Amino acid sequence: MKNIHHLIIANLLPSSVGSSSFILLLESKDNSDLKFPIVIGYNEAQAITIEMEGIKPSRPLTHDLFVNMLNDLSIKIESITITKFVDGIFYAIITVNTNNVSIDIDSRPSDAVAISLRSKVPIQIASNLLATLSIHDTQIITEANSSQDEEIPNASLSYDDLNNLLNDALVNENYELAAKLRDDISRLKNTNEIK
Repeated sequence: MKNIHHLIIANLLPSSVGSSSFILLLESKDNSDLKFPIVIGYNEAQAITIEMEGIKPSRPLTHDLFVNMLNDLSIKIESITITKFVDGIFYAIITVNTNNVSIDIDSRPSDAVAISLRSKVPIQIASNLLATLSIHDTQIITEANSSQDEEIPNASLSYDDLNNLLNDALVNENYELAAKLRDDISRLKNTNEIK
């Protein structure tokens, strides 16, 4: 078994812990049986969702600003690493390179994941830590079922109405609503209700 696993985002779900909490489910890129959840805040979940959904905000958000600033300063983000789990808290580092010197920057994993998506760098974890954190699918399903939010009642809206609502949400920088509307539009397309 290799010493480092690259992680991918398996899912991002509302949490039963509170309305402002979400479950970020990360799994090994090479072994979907190795996965673990991290409870993250609303703002970080929104930042991750925006990038995953390909939503382009009209102005740079905080994580965009961070990546843009490093790029403009010719500082390369090399990797994101989840380093430890102590007393219920996850820790991560963002490794950057400037003038051929690597520097580790302490970070919350949720911010690090949002930055990894924007900078297209891998999220990694040591094999022994991943083995310690990994949970079974039944635990994940139980948590997800107990934390489902109600869908936006858009079933009766037309494709054009949904697109107008989506554009309004983007203009008003309501990215959570924009992501839900985009999902509703995709579902509508998939059921062949529109051409």
